[in-house]
Amino acid sequence: MGRARGLVRLPRRLHAPRRQADGPRGRGAGPQDARGLTCPSGPADVRPLRGILPPVVTPFQADGALDLAAFESNLEAWAREDLEGYVVLGSNGEAASLEEDEKLALVRAARARAGGRTVLVGTGLDSTRATIALTRRVADLGADGALVLTPHYYKPQMTADALRRHYTAVADASPIPVYLYSMTLFTGVPWPPGLAADLASHPRIVGIKESSSDLGLLGRILSSVPARFQVACGSAPVFYPSLCIGACAGVLAVANCAPALAAAVYRAFEKGGHARARRLQEALTPLAVAVTTTYGIAGLKAAVDLAGLRGGHVRAPLLPLPAAARDDIASLLSAARQAMAA
Repeated sequence: MGRARGLVRLPRRLHAPRRQADGPRGRGAGPQDARGLTCPSGPADVRPLRGILPPVVTPFQADGALDLAAFESNLEAWAREDLEGYVVLGSNGEAASLEEDEKLALVRAARARAGGRTVLVGTGLDSTRATIALTRRVADLGADGALVLTPHYYKPQMTADALRRHYTAVADASPIPVYLYSMTLFTGVPWPPGLAADLASHPRIVGIKESSSDLGLLGRILSSVPARFQVACGSAPVFYPSLCIGACAGVLAVANCAPALAAAVYRAFEKGGHARARRLQEALTPLAVAVTTTYGIAGLKAAVDLAGLRGGHVRAPLLPLPAAARDDIASLLSAARQAMAA
């Protein structure tokens, strides 16, 4: 079998950039956990972000109706995996296609079945006022943090100053910790240089999910923010390298269908098993590319179905997956399972 599509060539050794010492409002790096990793810490209600948190899919029935029973069934299956938590109402959860009552029902279900796991909820909307309102509602339902996507409808006006004001207003009003969410592929709004460092001084803004595969950008963010600021990788093909340069967690779409493999990359890294982590990363990447870049959310949901869970249908205007693509995903999923067994 030739080189897999989208495979990232991994360096033998990567050095984490220096993290800034905390300013007057910070608390410094958190204590080491039992496994020896340094866990960033901030305000007392901030849960340390580590390990794997899948941005969970939202199953729909053939007519487009929300399939809450399927969502609950998936949560029960994921509860048996080595996952640190879930991201609900993310891009892979088709949040942009959900009505507000559906969003709240999904958050209730996730919180009820998460046990002690972290539940982050996507609350970013194009209006600052609407983002604040949704953030407050999900906080009332027990969300541990709000993942706030950059507003993007008025792209030319989304300057660094506009984004700074937006995120500051949301954080000022939020009863729960706020995580910045950069997803330029979907929003078309590039993350401005220095913005994460500026916003990291706010006591309620505690981290960022950076979803590009740009390790240079991730490294610049890591080197500019205080050590307590939690930086999560949102791109599975660069997950292991991102850990090497200082990321603390992975919010990875592929963890919906291959949670054990995604978690194994993280566990190998934290134990210092870099050769194993690289090997597992190389096994993870082809499947990760297929269920995101190549086939999109329809492909991810097909992979969830093939993994024995309930991905369900996509909601229009997204299109269903062609049969040939499903066969391709099945082959990649089988290869990923074999890598875990090796």
